[in-house]
Amino acid sequence: MTPLHLGTCHLTLGIACLAIGIAFIGLHAVRDGRSAGSNWSLAAICQGVAWILAGMRGNLPAALSIMLPHVLMAANAVLLLRGAACYMPAPPPCLHKSQPWMGLLLAAALLSLILGAAVRVPLLLAAGVLLFLHAPRNGRAILCALFGIDAAWHLLPAIAGTSAMSPAGELLRGALPILVIAAQFRIESDNARAALHALADALELESLQLEQTIDDRNRALHEIATTDFLTGIANRRQFMARTEMEIERSRRYGHELSLLMIDIDHFKAINDSFGHPTGDQAIAAIGRHCATACRRSDLAARLGGEEFAVVLPSTGIKEAQVVAERLRAGTLALQIRHEGRAVPLSLSIGIACLGAEDTGPDTLLARADRALYAAKNAGRDCVRVAETAA
Repeated sequence: MTPLHLGTCHLTLGIACLAIGIAFIGLHAVRDGRSAGSNWSLAAICQGVAWILAGMRGNLPAALSIMLPHVLMAANAVLLLRGAACYMPAPPPCLHKSQPWMGLLLAAALLSLILGAAVRVPLLLAAGVLLFLHAPRNGRAILCALFGIDAAWHLLPAIAGTSAMSPAGELLRGALPILVIAAQFRIESDNARAALHALADALELESLQLEQTIDDRNRALHEIATTDFLTGIANRRQFMARTEMEIERSRRYGHELSLLMIDIDHFKAINDSFGHPTGDQAIAAIGRHCATACRRSDLAARLGGEEFAVVLPSTGIKEAQVVAERLRAGTLALQIRHEGRAVPLSLSIGIACLGAEDTGPDTLLARADRALYAAKNAGRDCVRVAETAA
């Protein structure tokens, strides 16, 4: 069987390292030496070029096939150390600058021409220490092992008393930079996966918060659209929609329905005598009184100005009169004062019960409104019932 040739091994390893280094550095958005992966990709490229030049020994001048590979291997070790330093949580400011690393590279290159590949040993050991102290747990053990093996590999020839490793040994050693890049790729993949999970969780939380904000805004807009700002009860728009719905339900199930039209007596005199702020207080007090005096199924609303209305589902005319009298009598007990003076409040109320002639909320309101005017004409502070069609 034909034995392995050392030059062939160097060429094979060089091409493999060069290809992997170029491929891996292409995955990095940061190529300015601030990440471990970018430095180790450059280190693999340096090592690949060094092995290719070494494999062409005899076909190239000695400066290119012997001296330059030593310099490139020194650069490989410096880049490995710089990549390991990237894992430091708070590296010294000097490590962010290129001048110290260029100085270290120049010193290592000069020493490599004298000491050969052995100059890489202290650099690799220093990188291993940094990785042991600062590398992520998911890749720390294998990276420290690989750097330690690489450092030990340069000591084996000296311990064994040989000048170089066998071709088979070189092939095995060639797997080290490939494994370093593979370990780094795993670390970055795990970090990217964790970052994506964190981003997904943050986006989900933000989406939930946005949905909650939208729901809150929609509720606020709905409240603005359906609530009277001064009294806090329903406005005319909401009252008309609800009354139409109750009329349809009453006719579907054959239930009775009544409607109260309410007006504050002598409201203009209240504004003229006590001022508009006191008039607003009176409107707010009547609105609260109407809301609290009704059942949950009823709906009280302010139609505008000093006019209010209450729709009473499943309520006949007699029950509606009881509710109206309770509202009227309760209003007399309300305490509204202005500068120590009591503000007199009373209500005129008209009642209409749903009949066959009512085509919708408008006709029912119109009949209740006529009953209200009848109450005003009768002297106010009283209740009147609308006449039904003959």
